[in-house]
Parts: sequence; C-alpha cells; structure tokens
Amino acid sequence: MSFRKAYRRYRTLWVSLIACGAFLALAVWGWGVEPGELAGFLGAAAVLLLGLILLAALVGYVLFKLRRWREK
Repeated sequence: MSFRKAYRRYRTLWVSLIACGAFLALAVWGWGVEPGELAGFLGAAAVLLLGLILLAALVGYVLFKLRRWREK
C-alpha cells in the first residue's frame, strides 16, 4: 500500500487527534488549567471508559450464557 492510500485511510483519525491535542493545549496555556488537573480529568475519563467497556463485556457474556442455557 502506498503512503498516499495509507494517509487517506487514517486522515480523519489523525486530524481528530491533532484537534484534540490543540484543544488540550489551549486549555493549559489559554485558560490556565493546571496540567495536573488536566491529567486527573483524563485519568477519570480513561477509568470511566474502561468501566463502560467492562460492563459491555459482562452484558455480552451474560447474553451468551443465556442463549446457551436456552438451547439446552
């Protein structure tokens, strides 16, 4: 795959990541948010996202077990 095709394929992802980084930099330098406070918010968001993923996995496992139980 050429560089051009790979670039087009992930262009939206990279633009989104750059925009997110610019927004976080603006929060630190423009609005005076402390980097430690920002890290705390990012950590809390990561923990909540991980909890949501684990909850979805648990629900999927329970549904899988219910289907197998009904088939017996």
